[in-house]
Amino acid sequence: MRDAFRKGTKDLPSTNGVALFDTCYDLSSRKSVEVPTVAFHFGNGKELSLPAKNYMIPVDSTGTFCFAFAPTSSSLGIIGNVQQQGTRVSYDLTNSLIGFSPNKC
Repeated sequence: MRDAFRKGTKDLPSTNGVALFDTCYDLSSRKSVEVPTVAFHFGNGKELSLPAKNYMIPVDSTGTFCFAFAPTSSSLGIIGNVQQQGTRVSYDLTNSLIGFSPNKC
């Protein structure tokens, strides 16, 4: 995912990584920015699209934003708390299903 995101943001000024995030941008001179869409694709054609605020997060007060997915050497992916913000996650243990819907909390 990160590599595809980097391809889509090659025109943005990159900067050093911050903490566990290795894909960061200096957006201090920008009033607005277009970034690639991020979506999770599940079985049966289901998709969870994320708003940019759930994957491009400010990490300082000077305009540095980072792609909010930490690198891993494993094939395991984790949908973290930043990605889940504003989303209700429902677990149907009986039928082994998980659901996502907007949540205005």
